[in-house]
Amino acid sequence: MNMNTTVNPSPQLQFRQCHWILRAYVVFVLLASVLSLSGFFARELHEIIVPFTGWSGLSYYMYTLYFAVVAMFTPRRKLIYAVAVLLGLAIAFGGLDAYQHLWGSKAGRIDSGNPYLIYHPARPAITVALPTFWLALLISPSMKRWIKNCCQDAAQNP
Repeated sequence: MNMNTTVNPSPQLQFRQCHWILRAYVVFVLLASVLSLSGFFARELHEIIVPFTGWSGLSYYMYTLYFAVVAMFTPRRKLIYAVAVLLGLAIAFGGLDAYQHLWGSKAGRIDSGNPYLIYHPARPAITVALPTFWLALLISPSMKRWIKNCCQDAAQNP
């Protein structure tokens, strides 16, 4: 009879044991997702944030949520890189949007007063700088060490 049993830690314990950057990112993504969905329950709030975030809003963070949550429970480099790739795409689209509105074909357009068509000059801070900040944290040496240590622990304790 095999008496070796392993007890899987609770999700709350796993959340507390994962790297602080990943925990902070998941909490941020949940808040960003609520703001992104605010058009369904708080139209006035949504109209206020759209000039800062654009039409896609903060919705691209929702696409990263799955990979970030799974990485908390099964830390693997590929999962963090999936989040990084999606954030990289968000940065590229945010950069393209900023270029078009600041120097490209949409530069200098007259504001019609429609909140969904207004471009706020601070939009690149939300659409480029913020995802770049999270990308830098998620691929930082500290995160890489945490993933490496978790992978080594998993290999030693199958």
